[in-house]
Amino acid sequence: MNCSFALKIILISFFCFTALIKAQDFETVVTLNTDALSPDAKDKVSTFKQQVEDYFNRNRFYENNYFNENNMPGADAYKVKLLIQFNFTSGSNDNYSVQMFVTTQRIIDKFDKKKDPKYTTLFRFLDERCSFTYTKSMQFIKNDLRFDPLLSLLDYYAYMALGYDQDSFFPKDDPKNKSTYFQKALDICNKQMSDKNGWTETGGGSKPSRIQLVQELLNPRYEDFRSSFFEYHWFGLDSMGLSKNSHSIILNAIRKISAIKKKEVKAYNIDLFFEAKNAEIAELFLNYGDKKVYDVLSQYDPSHQRIYEDAKKRAR
Repeated sequence: MNCSFALKIILISFFCFTALIKAQDFETVVTLNTDALSPDAKDKVSTFKQQVEDYFNRNRFYENNYFNENNMPGADAYKVKLLIQFNFTSGSNDNYSVQMFVTTQRIIDKFDKKKDPKYTTLFRFLDERCSFTYTKSMQFIKNDLRFDPLLSLLDYYAYMALGYDQDSFFPKDDPKNKSTYFQKALDICNKQMSDKNGWTETGGGSKPSRIQLVQELLNPRYEDFRSSFFEYHWFGLDSMGLSKNSHSIILNAIRKISAIKKKEVKAYNIDLFFEAKNAEIAELFLNYGDKKVYDVLSQYDPSHQRIYEDAKKRAR
């Protein structure tokens, strides 16, 4: 990497970081599917969407630091996109069972953030074991010290979103990335609760519990995944057009992520990475100039071989 490019990356990283942490709240969109509920239950959740959106958009989940304390310029421009679909499967006596589909996105830094913003998906997960009590009069007050079946669920995914977002901008060993948000998500899982299903117990399903998902990210065996996640986004995706090495950096990051998958019996976050990224990866190499790259991608991510084969036919 030449000195001028390295300096450019450092400068971009500095200004991007100031944007990242001053206004590290969310641009949230909530959708509901209440088809399975009775008319009475549907009426009882009629304000749920707005209350959840307000909760995310009103509260701050990031921690204070040098950059926002010193009012660095441009920091208010950045928000994490948080898309949540609640599929209500049952509801009676103000108790609800829900499937929660969470998607988080952040802007791709190489594009004009105001005129031509482009986004990349960082995390996408279908949580099938959500249950909570809700009433229209419920107070949506953020409190990290106590456990609430609904609000703690919202907090957990807020911190998971910020943890992934932070990992996409900074390597794990960077002083600005201390795994703060993943640790906060883990702390929620370890709080006292009466119903542990979905939190620390899987109920026999194939999907991980919430604690398994975040414990994996904090496990030293997954340090290469987190560093490769950073390289994929910052030195690869964000640097397209700035560096001739972007494609090779992305390929190398995918190779390392795939190698971890082969070593680990369970690699939930790696599965989620490829589920979120396969279409994006396929598009990135359409103008690469060598269609054989799709054969390599199929080896790294065999679960989405068809996606890469289709892209190979369109590649130039």
